[in-house]
Amino acid sequence: MSSLYRHLKYSLQPLRRSFTTHKSLTDVHPSVQNALNKQQPIVALESTIITHGMPYPQNLETALEVEEIVRSQGVTPATIAILNGRIKVGLSSQDLKELAWTDPKNVIKCSRRDLPVVVGNSLSGGTTVAGTMIIANMVGIRIFATGGIGGVHREGENTMDISADLVELGRTPVCVVSSGVKSILDIPRTLEFLETQGVCVSTFRSPGGCFPDFYTTDSGCKVPYNVDTPDEAAKLVQSLVDLKLESGMLIAVPVPIEHAMDKQEINEAIKKALLEAKENGIEGKAVTPFLLAAISKLTQGKSLASNMALIRNNAKVAAQIAKAYCKTSSPRRCESGQNPPVVIGGSILDLSMTLQDDFKLDGATYDVRVKQTAGGVGRNLAEGIYKLYGSANFISAIGNDELGASLLNLIPEPLTADIAKVPNKSTSLCSVIFDKCGDCKIVLGNMEIHRSISPELILKNEDILFQTPLIVMDANLPLETMETLLTIANKHKKPVFFETTDMRIASKPFSLPKDIWHGIKFISPNLYELVEISKILTGKEMKIPHDNHKELLPFAKTVLESVHEHFHCILLTLGAHGVIVDRRKNKKLLDTLEDNSSSSVERSIRFYPTEKITKLVNVSGAGDSFSSGFIANMLRGKSEEECIALGFLAARKALQTEGAVPKEYFDKEPILDVAKWKEL
Repeated sequence: MSSLYRHLKYSLQPLRRSFTTHKSLTDVHPSVQNALNKQQPIVALESTIITHGMPYPQNLETALEVEEIVRSQGVTPATIAILNGRIKVGLSSQDLKELAWTDPKNVIKCSRRDLPVVVGNSLSGGTTVAGTMIIANMVGIRIFATGGIGGVHREGENTMDISADLVELGRTPVCVVSSGVKSILDIPRTLEFLETQGVCVSTFRSPGGCFPDFYTTDSGCKVPYNVDTPDEAAKLVQSLVDLKLESGMLIAVPVPIEHAMDKQEINEAIKKALLEAKENGIEGKAVTPFLLAAISKLTQGKSLASNMALIRNNAKVAAQIAKAYCKTSSPRRCESGQNPPVVIGGSILDLSMTLQDDFKLDGATYDVRVKQTAGGVGRNLAEGIYKLYGSANFISAIGNDELGASLLNLIPEPLTADIAKVPNKSTSLCSVIFDKCGDCKIVLGNMEIHRSISPELILKNEDILFQTPLIVMDANLPLETMETLLTIANKHKKPVFFETTDMRIASKPFSLPKDIWHGIKFISPNLYELVEISKILTGKEMKIPHDNHKELLPFAKTVLESVHEHFHCILLTLGAHGVIVDRRKNKKLLDTLEDNSSSSVERSIRFYPTEKITKLVNVSGAGDSFSSGFIANMLRGKSEEECIALGFLAARKALQTEGAVPKEYFDKEPILDVAKWKEL
């Protein structure tokens, strides 16, 4: 448990404070937020091209066209800017228009140094390459498309005029896709500076690594690396993230040859424009927009047409790289570096009513105490694992109705990204009536929505199933969905933890062919559910000795031995008595990829008794909390005893709280009493 709390309580607190601060200053467009939540491809786009790079209306037309190019590749565009002091990640069409027609004198060209001033004084700004990189990195966007980056200005060895873009590339882990460096700059010195900053520079489909210079395909300089496909580029980006170098990457894409300018013509125009800038005393960040406008005028608009063409092409290439990156990256990875488990199962809104008076079914109105909580076995497991392990993915379905909205508000936000909202279906509602002594009298439930956890929903999320170390499913899934999920698990060699849920449906997946369900390595039934599983696997009926506690453990062992050859580990919960763990010996708990069907494998069967608990408040989520604790420590590679100990602690906390899952399991690092056991 020490690693859990070092990781969760201490390491993540500064990160959470930092993220919360950023979030309070940032407006993320819903389309971008949705893509972030679902780990879908996104391309960041800068806004100085709108505010200072082109005249109106070409700036607006280009911005809208570039966003549409990104969308056409199945990728979400995220144009970044600052409007009235608010950082905007993703702009509405009205935001784009406002930026495009505003006088550049009233909009600040915003790099790192300008961010505090613009935000602090509620001003508006177009973000440069550096400014866009910073904000993209804040929200987790890794790919950024632009025209050309800044660099070392000509005579920079005397003036020390070096773009902040280069320094930002050395300290912010974002991949910038551009047509190299603007040819108005000193390209050889710029490349030297990037090397000093430790920036990985690669060309894209440029034989021999010829580095482009914005308007033409060859600056006369070469770089040591070249990639020919988006997949190759995506692997570089993934390596950059995995290595945690905290530096950026530049992928230089040559302008399409049909839009490249004549080198002599553009060089002559640049010389004249530089002279004009000097004669007019243009300095600082006003130099680049002045030069671009002057060059466009000198080339009779040819340079502007070339500029627009390369921007469109860069957006397309960046979108392709972003798509490839999503396939090769490890989405929703824990801070510890391990991908989170995936839980698939039911989400239910629990409405419990406790009578204050004696109860009769006579049609009268009775005074009740009402409590609304989130429930559902899959949902309970997802929230429990999320709180005890630090991360989890959750696939489920709710209705697109008011009950669904209420349920979503009760679920931790990071778990909601893959919950499908199904139109014209009702969210699952479970109404439970307790008498004044706390005994359950009536349970009314609508579970039809669980059928919407469909094979299509599973296939849609195959990417996260491919990445996960463990799949957890409850028995509420339709049989055809179980078949699809287990087939995918077998395909990717992912172990499945099956939470049996209820004795009436505990045996459901075992009606499928053995070669499909053999990927179920873990099950966590109670004795009634285990008897049902034994019945379908052996064809034999077994009668539970209800009135003889002395026979309970021997009977449980008999039932376990009738089925255990099929599973790596069985967690048999016996309520107030404790838990029996029946598993293969001499194997790590999660070492489950090899076949475990052989009956000759040596096994251990251990009984872990529980301590008596007084002042029970709620028993509905204790079993799910136990499984969550067991899974959390299993994912950390802990011993069987440590997994059971955390499971017991989590279950005890759940028994003493009103909700199915406690708001917080532990307010400080718990001391794990390694659970005592005896061999059966």
